[in-house]
Amino acid sequence: MRVKEILQRTKSNYRRDGELILSHLMGISVSQLPLYFEEEVPEEIRNKFFELLDERKRGKPVAYIIGEWECMGRVFKVKEGVLIPRPETEILIEKTLELIPLDKEQVGFELGSGSGCISVNLLVERPKLRMWTVDINVKAVEITKENAKLHNVSDRLTVLHGYAFEPVKGMKFDFIVSNPPYIPERYWSKLAEEVKIEGYTSLIGGKKGYEFYELIAGESDEFLKPKGFIALEIGHDQGEIVRAIFESKGFNVIVFKDYANYDRVIVAKKWN
Repeated sequence: MRVKEILQRTKSNYRRDGELILSHLMGISVSQLPLYFEEEVPEEIRNKFFELLDERKRGKPVAYIIGEWECMGRVFKVKEGVLIPRPETEILIEKTLELIPLDKEQVGFELGSGSGCISVNLLVERPKLRMWTVDINVKAVEITKENAKLHNVSDRLTVLHGYAFEPVKGMKFDFIVSNPPYIPERYWSKLAEEVKIEGYTSLIGGKKGYEFYELIAGESDEFLKPKGFIALEIGHDQGEIVRAIFESKGFNVIVFKDYANYDRVIVAKKWN
């Protein structure tokens, strides 16, 4: 059976998933797949493809099936219980990069590393940067270390297991960046099962959903240098409340929109 025939047997609503799974099994990028449409697929790969496609139909995210996902054009290892990188997070990375000089040594802190896609991308783009990350999830700590090694930035990244700022007490950073959990706990039961697989602590920000923003705003003075800044991803309807939280602590705040014109990233600093 040829590549083209296998994909033709894949229902239209799973076509993109099928392309991602098959290209992964063949060891090629999904953009290269059309070049192989007339190629015969070995029986072993063919059987594995339909086995994995069945997993997808049962609700398992493709990222967990193939064990990796792209962010900023780079591939990152992922596993169940660790947040899958999303396009919105690329906006956070881009806005953070705009504030980090290319030619200056700086040290940043990421609260909640997840897959490590934020810190690793920042480190790849800024060769003089050093990063510290903390995550309460042991799986996230392990996968962040793997991705740092994959992208050759392990020597500039310190990955710690712990809660919030506790593991970095006494340190000062040039910036703090985070994509914290921001979904209110009342929405947990309404989330799709394939989203829940990413983990409660990766998604749920507390009863209100914005508790981590209150924590960061309240404690950041202790960890941020005078000319430092904070960059955070936020929920689509949290722009005004998060702005108010940081302004109440003396920060100047800018809210940036995502591709769907929803509030998605804030940058806060106490200098002009």
